[in-house]
Amino acid sequence: MTDYAEVHLKKNRKEAVEEKSPWIFSGALHAVRNFDEDGQLCHVYLDDRIVATGYINTQTNIAVRVLEFAEVAIDRAFIRNRIETSRAMKETLLQGSSDAYRLIHAEGDLLPGLVVDKYGEYLVLQSSTAGMDLLLDDVVAVLVEVFRPKGILEKSTSSSRRTEGREEVRRVLHGEVPDEVVVSEHGLKYVVDLAGGQKTGFFLDQRENRQIIARHAAGRTALNCYCYSATMGLCMRKAGVGSLNNVDMSAGALALAARNYTLNGIEPAEDEFQAADVNDFLGGMPADYYDLIILDPPKFTASKKTVNNAIKGYKHINMMALRKIKKGGLLFTFSCSGLVDAELFRKIVFYAAKDAGRDVRIVRALSADVDHALSVYHRENEYLKGLMLYVV
Repeated sequence: MTDYAEVHLKKNRKEAVEEKSPWIFSGALHAVRNFDEDGQLCHVYLDDRIVATGYINTQTNIAVRVLEFAEVAIDRAFIRNRIETSRAMKETLLQGSSDAYRLIHAEGDLLPGLVVDKYGEYLVLQSSTAGMDLLLDDVVAVLVEVFRPKGILEKSTSSSRRTEGREEVRRVLHGEVPDEVVVSEHGLKYVVDLAGGQKTGFFLDQRENRQIIARHAAGRTALNCYCYSATMGLCMRKAGVGSLNNVDMSAGALALAARNYTLNGIEPAEDEFQAADVNDFLGGMPADYYDLIILDPPKFTASKKTVNNAIKGYKHINMMALRKIKKGGLLFTFSCSGLVDAELFRKIVFYAAKDAGRDVRIVRALSADVDHALSVYHRENEYLKGLMLYVV
C-alpha cells in the first residue's frame, strides 16, 4: 500500500477544509512530511486530526486536491464507487437522449484532475494532474470492468500538465480505438474525431444548448460562427431554419461539418459552409440580414496574463454581431474560457451592447448540459457560460 504523505495546515487556515473546496493552496500549508514524489496520496491534518484525503503536488499553487473530506483509503474500490455513482446520475438525467456523454467531470464528480467522456463503445480520458496520473492504472481497470469498452484512448494534453510537471500524453490504454466514431443525439448522428478533434473529440457540453437554439430557429436567417462540425447548424436545419451560413476558418472543420450533413441526409445550400475568419466575416457582413446569430468561439484565454486580450476579443465580436443583427433578432453568445466567469462575461456583453447602440434583453442564461454538473463547493470548474439575447 502506498504511504500517504502528511500535509499539516496552518492553525489559522481552517477555512481551507471547512468550506470543502477540493483545492487547498500552498499558502495554507504549514508542513509536509513523509513526502516521496509529486502526485503522492496524502492525508491533510488540522490540529493533529486527519480532516481530508487527497494528493499533493509541491510544484503548484494548488498544493492538494482533495478526494474526500475524511480519512479514507484511495484504492480501486473507492474509484469504482465514484465512477458508478457518476454513471448512474448521468444516465438518469440524460434519459437516453444520446449515447455520448461526460462520465467524469473532474471536481464536479469528485475525481479532481480526471475527465472521461463516453462515445458509444469507446472511452476517452484526460488526466491533468500528477496525482491522477498515478491513479490511472486503477481508473482504467475500473472503466474496463464497468463498461467493457472496445477501447480507451488517453488524450492528456491540457496546458495545466506543464504546471504539474507532466508531459502531454496520447495513447491507447485498452483495446483498439478508431480515429472516428459515430454517435447519436436527439435523433441526429455526428462524426466524432477522436484522434484529432478538439477537446476529447466533440462538444458534449453544448447538447442542451443545441436544442434551445433549434427551438427558435424555424424560418429565421441564421449565422453560425465558429461552427466547427456544424452540430448547431444541423439542429437548426432539422428545426426548419429559413437559411443558414456556417462559418469557420478551418477547412478540416468544414469538411467534418459536410460529412455530418451527409450522414443525416441533409443537402447543404451552395453557400451554407463558408471558410472565413469570423472577425472578418462579421466586419463585412450586411446589416439587418441575419435575425439569429451564434457566437461560440474557442477558448480565448488559458492564462491570467491574456485575460484582458480575451475581454477585448469577446467584446469585439459581440459588438459587431449586435451592431448588424436585425431588429427582433436573437444572439446566442458563449464563452468557454474558465478565467472569464459568468459575471464578467455579462459585463462584456453589456459594454458590447452599449457600444453597438442596441437595446438588448437577456432572455436566459446558458450553461453546460447536465452531464457537466458542478460541485456546489467548487465554482472554478464552471467554464462554459452563455446568454440568449433578444435585440429590441
